[in-house]
Parts: sequence; C-alpha cells; structure tokens
Amino acid sequence: MKERYYATFVILLATTMLAAVPTRYYVGRIEVSDSFWIQMPDSLDYVSSEFNYDTLVVKSRELPLTHYIDSVSIPGKYILAMRPPEVIAELEGIFSLTNKNYREQSLSVSVGELAPQIRLMRYMDKSVVDSLINPGHCYLLSFWATWCGNCLQELQPEFIPSVAERFCNDMSFHFIPVCIDATSDDLQKFFNSRLDSKWRYLSEITYLDTDRKANEKYGKSGIMPLNVVIGKDGRILYIHSGSIKDKEQLSVLYETIKSEICGVAK
Repeated sequence: MKERYYATFVILLATTMLAAVPTRYYVGRIEVSDSFWIQMPDSLDYVSSEFNYDTLVVKSRELPLTHYIDSVSIPGKYILAMRPPEVIAELEGIFSLTNKNYREQSLSVSVGELAPQIRLMRYMDKSVVDSLINPGHCYLLSFWATWCGNCLQELQPEFIPSVAERFCNDMSFHFIPVCIDATSDDLQKFFNSRLDSKWRYLSEITYLDTDRKANEKYGKSGIMPLNVVIGKDGRILYIHSGSIKDKEQLSVLYETIKSEICGVAK
C-alpha cells in the first residue's frame, strides 16, 4: 500500500513540476504575452520554432515581410501592424537581391567548368553508380530533399518534370533527381505517406545522396533547390540555385537542354 501511495505522490509531483515550467513567447526579437501570441492569425505563421529546456519553454515565430510588431506607438503595448505597400516592395527587392547573391556565392562550380563526377545509389533497385556522368550524354541534375518545400513545389509534374518530359524519347538525355539526407527507408516512408500522388514518380528515377557528398561538389552543403545541366562534353551548361517555377525560368531551362540535344543555337 505504501508503495502505491509513494508512486502516486511521485507522479503528482512530476506533473506539478512540468506544469510549472514557464513558457516565453517571441515574435522576431520581441517578447510578447501569451494572449498576444494566441491572438495572432494563423495566416501570419511564417516560420515557427519551439525549444524545450529543463526549466523553460521558448516559442518563437517570424513574420512575413508584410507585417511587423509595433512596440512604439502605444507605450507598453504591442500592435500587429501591416507595412505600407511601398515599404513591402522595397523590402522584397532587398531580400530578393540578398538571397540571389547568397545563392550565387554558395555554388562550388560555374558554367563552362567540367562537371564533378558523383557516386550515387538509385533508390528503386539500390544499384550504385560510381561515375554518373558519361561523354555523349546530357544530364539534368535536380538536387532535392523531403524537407525542402520549394524543391517539392518545383518537382510537381507541371514544372521541372514537364521540361524533362519533352526530351524523354532521346536516349542521350537523363533527368536525375538527387535526394539528399534521406536513406532508402526514409524515402520509402515519404513516398508511402503522401496522400497525393504528385511525387510518386520520383520513386522510379531518384538517386540517394544521403551523406551530401554529391551535393557538396556543386554547392554549399544543403543548398536547395539546386539544378544543373551538364552537356555532352561533360561541362556545365547551366546551374541554378533556387526554385524554378515561373514560365521564364522554365523556358531558359528548356532552351538550354534543347540547344545541347538538338544542336540548336540558344
């Protein structure tokens, strides 16, 4: 009987201690109240994170460029405010330029250089290719990851795959999606867990770069999305760090491959 009471006491004590762990809320660098946090619209949940420490829980989120926390207008209070259109446009321009420069600087190779050879394992049959790039063949490498939202978007059938599909009858062209970080088991769970069939086709053609060794030969480790076109002479014809979804970008990718496959000047 004493053991039962003791166990109950321990459980109640642990529950009380856990319940007593305080939570602090941050929007950007500003600490806000729990009521302010709860009232924030879900549509502004841009990037959120939560860290659990032994004696503290910290929850934080970043706002999109369109909004900010006004802590000046009313002393002691926080207001969720929307920026003027001209300010939003200016910030978007600065962010776009900064992001572009960062991505360009993150590349390990450039157009005109010989493409580094890479060793990959094919997910479908677990076969290993020691030297993927062969003379006389044109390749489109699309580095992606299951955790990369932009990668998954551009790999929907209507975007990058629609370009690759136009060359599917040419035996010299190869579309090679390369998944970083994931193991075979990870990808199996990924493909089986998707209710939508948008990415099921990847299970038949994707290759694994679990340790990022292939990815790091072309850019800074983990930079996603990353697309590379390699010509028949083994040199890089095109390299793009960042999402490829709009009509103009897809057209450039298509024309680059077409000029190599068909010998047509771009």
